[in-house]
Amino acid sequence: MLTFLITCMLCGCEKFIAEKSDKRLVVPVALKDFQALLSQSGILNTNFVSAGEVSSDDFYLTSADYNQQGFESDKRLYTWQPDYISRTLSSGGDEWYNTYRAIYYCNSVLQGLEENNLRGQEADNIKGQALVFRAARYLDGVQVWAPAYNETSAKTDMGMVLRLDPDMNTPSVRATVQETYDLIISDLTEAISLLPTMQPGVSLPTKAAAHGLLSRAYLFMGLYQESLEHANYALEYNSALIDFKSLDANANFPIPIVSTSSSIEIVFGNSMLYAEPLNFSVAKVPMDLYDLYDADDLRKEIFFRKNDDNTYTFRGTHTGSPALTCGISTSELYLITAECYCKLDNLDESANILNTFLVKRWRQDKFIPYSFVDNENALNTIFEERRKELLMRGLRWPDIKRLNRDGANITLTRNIDENTFTLPPNDLRYALTIPEDVISNNGITQNPR
Repeated sequence: MLTFLITCMLCGCEKFIAEKSDKRLVVPVALKDFQALLSQSGILNTNFVSAGEVSSDDFYLTSADYNQQGFESDKRLYTWQPDYISRTLSSGGDEWYNTYRAIYYCNSVLQGLEENNLRGQEADNIKGQALVFRAARYLDGVQVWAPAYNETSAKTDMGMVLRLDPDMNTPSVRATVQETYDLIISDLTEAISLLPTMQPGVSLPTKAAAHGLLSRAYLFMGLYQESLEHANYALEYNSALIDFKSLDANANFPIPIVSTSSSIEIVFGNSMLYAEPLNFSVAKVPMDLYDLYDADDLRKEIFFRKNDDNTYTFRGTHTGSPALTCGISTSELYLITAECYCKLDNLDESANILNTFLVKRWRQDKFIPYSFVDNENALNTIFEERRKELLMRGLRWPDIKRLNRDGANITLTRNIDENTFTLPPNDLRYALTIPEDVISNNGITQNPR
């Protein structure tokens, strides 16, 4: 029965992307079936959008490796072209489809719970999970297909298409960025009271996961008090940090996993689509990024593998494999907390949090604790540590967008053969093109160019 339902749902979602369905699809009626749908980690927890990571400066391709890319759309994405940067559904890389397929599952579960009048602790847990999964996808998508949140323009900037039920015949209309964030915050806030503190695994959302996503969302919005509060709440449930002094740098992937999918630092386990340009056989770490790490900073040997040509490849995943995590982690929460305390002019607490985190990343007795007296220098230090810790997590792209919104003036540059490609601050291309087939099939408005 469950296999049949999943097949129906996938077919229905494909029709939403392509030509719309003529009828509403069957959904289950029993709590165990709703939970089974949300336990489809291959749909709910994987294939988060990697287009932002491909567009960021966490890695580079040599000209030879760029020219060997199998999809023209990947080449166009890598060089910040204004259009035709998305793979098709048949190629297995349609990220808009992956996003809305997961949202469709969530909406089907939420509607099914309501229509069948299911109540009680188990039903609340399932509802909370669906709300978090939906919010996570909208938060992921709005970082890629919309401009950075800006209080002065958020009510007019175009955000995501907000679907709140599984009816495929509902017209597709883009909401504003403000409306998108409002839904994300509403979903996560409601979920907190419904979810337990523990789940069978980190692939299922908990209270800490909901708080962590709220903290991330508020950080992207520039609401630092709210972001700080939710980061602290999340850390109350899980504040574990890996002591890098205990790791084996000779291991293929040195950060150990404690379950089938993640390390002890992962609060909510999600991973990005493994796009071809991010393949570890070709994606190289920029030397200016590698050189940021002190010789006694253990991340320099844990995160990177030296290649035969003296370039470096990233290996600091928390998955025991090349899969790139993009979920909530305690390391991200510590860094959010340090940034927010600094933004709120509590430099002592900002330094204390950062020191608590960094002492777990350095060789024994080599780390010199920070003491901040100047807000600007403190922020620069925190941003650099965030840059060093959270690379290849899908966070650099939204970070560049929000930092440029605030005047950081970061310009991205890539060189292929004898051509130089540049992405200046706040360029319209920071809101990536929505796949052209989605625009033509559903009539929604494309991002301006």
